[in-house]
Amino acid sequence: MHVARRGVLGLGLAAVAAGVAQAQDAELRIDTSGGPAAARFNSAVAEIAAYAARHVEAYGLPGLTLSLVGPDGFTALVRLGYADVDRRVRVGPDHLFQIGSITKSLTALAAHRLIDAGKLSLDDDAAKILPELPLPGPGFTIKRLLEHSTGLAHDVPLFPRGGNGRMWQGFPGGSQFSYSNTGYMIASACIARVSGRPFGEVLAETVLRPLSMTATKPLIVGADRALYAQGYGPFLGDRPPPRLGRLAATPWTDMTEGSGSVASTGADMARYLHWMIDAANGRGAPLLSDAGAKRWLDTVIDAPGWETGARYGGGVAHVQVGERTLLHHTGGMVSFSSAFHVDPQAGVGAFASSNVGGLNYRPRAITAYACQRLRAALTGGDAPKPAPAPAPLPPREALAGRYRSRAGETLTVEASRGGLTATLAGRRIALEPGGDDVFIATDPTQATVPLVFRRRGEAVQRAWWNSVEYLREGVSGYTPATPPELERLLGTYGNDDPWRGTFHVTAEGPALFVDGATPMTPLSGGGFRVGEDDWSPERMAFDAALDRRPSRAIYSGVDFLRRPT
Repeated sequence: MHVARRGVLGLGLAAVAAGVAQAQDAELRIDTSGGPAAARFNSAVAEIAAYAARHVEAYGLPGLTLSLVGPDGFTALVRLGYADVDRRVRVGPDHLFQIGSITKSLTALAAHRLIDAGKLSLDDDAAKILPELPLPGPGFTIKRLLEHSTGLAHDVPLFPRGGNGRMWQGFPGGSQFSYSNTGYMIASACIARVSGRPFGEVLAETVLRPLSMTATKPLIVGADRALYAQGYGPFLGDRPPPRLGRLAATPWTDMTEGSGSVASTGADMARYLHWMIDAANGRGAPLLSDAGAKRWLDTVIDAPGWETGARYGGGVAHVQVGERTLLHHTGGMVSFSSAFHVDPQAGVGAFASSNVGGLNYRPRAITAYACQRLRAALTGGDAPKPAPAPAPLPPREALAGRYRSRAGETLTVEASRGGLTATLAGRRIALEPGGDDVFIATDPTQATVPLVFRRRGEAVQRAWWNSVEYLREGVSGYTPATPPELERLLGTYGNDDPWRGTFHVTAEGPALFVDGATPMTPLSGGGFRVGEDDWSPERMAFDAALDRRPSRAIYSGVDFLRRPT
C-alpha cells in the first residue's frame, strides 16, 4: 500500500498530517506490506511517523527515511522531507542513505561467515594475518577488533603520522571497551586477506546478496553519487553547530573501509531488520548457522562507554530501553546520521537515517520509541510516550550571575528560554547547551569555542571563554596564568579532510583543552593524552615550530595545520 500525504486522513492517520504540517513542508510518504494483519499497526505507524516529523522540525533535518518491521512480514517505509533541498526533490524509495557505523554489524557478519566456514576464528590475530601493519604487538584478535577492546585510538590511521610511525594502545587489549573505527578498518582488511578478494566484494557476496539487499552498496564511491540523497552539514565547520543552525551541502567523500562503508535504502534496511530478529531468536539462515548466529550476538563485552549497562560485540550494542534489552547501533557520517533498534522478543525493529551530519544528532530516539510503540500495538498495552523533541533543557539557573575577569571585564549570564544569554563587552550572545556546563552560541558567528562553567562541588565558581577566566561574584582566587611554553600551543588547527575538520586548543591556566571542554594531560614521554580517562588512547603532539609556535598538531596520527584564529 502506498500512502501520499493527501491520502493520510482517509486511513485515520490524522496525527501524521498534524506533525508533518509543521515539519519544513516535509511531505510524508508511507508504504506498508505484510498482508491483512498489517492493519493492526496503523495507529502505531501514524504516531511513529508524527514523532519522526517532530524530529525533522525540531532538529532542522533536510530529510528522513524510516523503516519499521514486525511479525508476519510487516514492513512500513516512512519518508519525510527532501533528498535535495535546493532542487526540492523529495526523499524517494530508491535514494541511498549512508548508514555509517551500522556497517560494523555487517562487517562482523562477514567475519562470522568466514568463522562458520572454518576459514577464520575469533582468536586469530591481525598481527599475523596482516604482518605489514604497524601494530604495537600481538593480541589484536578478531574478537577484540569486533568488540572494541583493542585499546586503539578512535580513528588513528593504519599507518599513523608522528612518533615511531606505529599504532599504540591506551590499555591492554581485551581489558575493557573503547570505541575504535580503526579496529573495524583492521577487521575488514583481515576479511579481505583471508578471503583473497577485496572487502567490498566479500561483503556483497557473503552478506548483502543472501539477504536480498540488492540496492545496498558495500562501498561508498563517487561513481554511485547520483543514487544518493544529497548530504548536508553545518554551514560553519570550525565551531560547534547549534540546533537549527544554517546547513550547507557537504562535499562528496568516498568510504571503503568496514567501519562505515555501506549505503542502503529503507526497504533494504527493513530486510536486514527482519533477519536480525530471526538471528536473535536462533535462526541464522541464510547467513549463518544457528550456532553462528548465537555466537555473533553472544560474543560481547561490558560497554559502559556506550551507555550505562550496555554490552557490545559483533558490531551491535545491547542496551536497555525501558525494561527490555534491545539490539542497537548508530551511524554518523560527514553527511548522514542513522540509528536502529531491534526488540527480538517482540519481533519488531526500526531503522532511521537523515541526510545530515556533523550535528551531534542521531535518530536513536525515533527508533527506540518505534520499537516500544510497535510492541504496544502487538500486545494491546498502553502506548508509550516518546522522549521530547527537542530534549528538555538541563537546569541552568545556577549558572546565572555576574563574573569578572582578571583584567576587570564583566561577564553577565542570564537564564533564558533557550538556554543562557551572556553579555560581554556590550555584546549579548544567546547560548544553548553543548554538554554538561558547556554552552555554545546559537549564532555561531558570535563565538567559535564554548563557554564552560567550572564548579567546586555543586557551586559554580568560574567560567572560561577563549582561555579567559571569569570569577563569579563572591569567589576569590584566579587560576595561575598559562605558562609560556603552553601558551604557544594555543590556537586553531585544521585538516581539509571533511572527516577531520578543525579543533581549537584552549587553556584554563596551566591546563590545556580541546575546544574548551576535553582535557589534555601531559605525558612523561612528551605530547599529551586527550580525554577525561587516564586510559584514553587519544594522543596529541606538536611540531614544525615557526617563531616558537608550532605550525602543526598531530592528533591521533593525523596532521592538523595551524590556522589563523
